[in-house]
Amino acid sequence: MYLKSLEMQGFKSFPDKTRLLFDSGVEVDLAGGDDAHGVTVIVGPNGSGKSNIADAMRWVLGEISSKSLRGSKMEDVIFGGADSRRPMGYAEVSVTFDNRGEFAKLDCPYDEVTVTRRYYRAGDSEYFINRKAVRLRDIYELFMNTGIGRDGYSIIGQGRIAEMVSRKSEERRSVFEDASGIAKYRHRKNESERKLAEAEDNMNRLNDIFTEVSAQVGPLQKEAEKAKRAIELLDNKKKADVSLWLYDTERIRGELESAEEAMKHAAFDLQTANDNLQSLEAQNEKLFEASQSTRQESEQLLTEIRRQTDRCHDLESRQRVAENSISHAKDLIAATLGSVAGTKKSIAAEQESGAEHAKKIGELENSLEELTLEREGLATDQTA
Repeated sequence: MYLKSLEMQGFKSFPDKTRLLFDSGVEVDLAGGDDAHGVTVIVGPNGSGKSNIADAMRWVLGEISSKSLRGSKMEDVIFGGADSRRPMGYAEVSVTFDNRGEFAKLDCPYDEVTVTRRYYRAGDSEYFINRKAVRLRDIYELFMNTGIGRDGYSIIGQGRIAEMVSRKSEERRSVFEDASGIAKYRHRKNESERKLAEAEDNMNRLNDIFTEVSAQVGPLQKEAEKAKRAIELLDNKKKADVSLWLYDTERIRGELESAEEAMKHAAFDLQTANDNLQSLEAQNEKLFEASQSTRQESEQLLTEIRRQTDRCHDLESRQRVAENSISHAKDLIAATLGSVAGTKKSIAAEQESGAEHAKKIGELENSLEELTLEREGLATDQTA
């Protein structure tokens, strides 16, 4: 298994995509006849970012401690910007291994394995194996027993040798287990023991639940019988509701048909009433026109009646005057006849005067008769 390449973008001092290719080196035939591979060396002045490459290697393999990456928080691994460059929004590192070797082969079906880690400034992390999303745990398990993991002995930084020597025997043991290839099995053993402990806890919990449930079986059985009876009653209720619904449906359908028939009759009656109404409205218009004409005639008759009434009043006035004249004439006649005996001497003269008076009386009587006839004619006209 050989390291083929390391690709970085936005990681610490590498804002642009930077890819480092690691050759297997040129084979050299030494005195012993063994083959030796070349060594890739990265040189540069202090502060040029040499250690950032080792940090990128450790970070992509699953390092989660920002202090191990020489930072105060994980966000420090993202390029923070410079005078001529804006800060990056994420950091991404990919490492590629040739998995075709016979020894220390990764437990992966691919001839070439690329592990990618991406971290966003918002705090989200993504892990990929050959561009397929995986968990961080999958990356740990992939490199277990290879010495390449985040705590592997293949990546030795500044002060790591002294740190490993000064560790306790139990802590140094993990390094030797990783080198000997049993770390994976110890990890699996620990996982199995943890799962067994969880299973035992679950069994104890199940036993407690079973004991508790066993005490509730009797009451629950009675409740189940009640529930079964309730279900039966509910089914009967549903059947009764369905029957009632069907009955109501039929009844409503019959009432609806009756209502439709009644509505048809009502519509016919309404049409008939509308026709009658139109006929009555036409008759009303004719009667209104006739009433207008009759009103004009009645107004003319009233005017004529008023005129005849005024004429009648005038005739009555004239009659009263005539009656007064007749009464006065009668008084004169009576006075004249009363004085005949005393005035025989003036008979001759008075005869002439009497003749004249008689003539006037005849004229007045004729006038009275004419007025009386005229009055009766006016009265007859008024009555008609």
